[in-house]
Amino acid sequence: MREFTLLIGQLFFMALIQMILEPIIDPAEKPHQARIINIAFIMGSFYLLMQFVVTHLLDEIMGILWL
Repeated sequence: MREFTLLIGQLFFMALIQMILEPIIDPAEKPHQARIINIAFIMGSFYLLMQFVVTHLLDEIMGILWL
């Protein structure tokens, strides 16, 4: 459970940084930079989620299947 709350905290922190950066880089003036930042944060969130799944959930699933 501790690892899950850490994951949620990391995702919340990334979303907070993204919300802070959005007004700084105005999407109307610089659409390409805004799109790159959005894609970078989406990929970062996906990486954290996949790391959590591989590290914690996969071990649990394999433990259940061996029973």
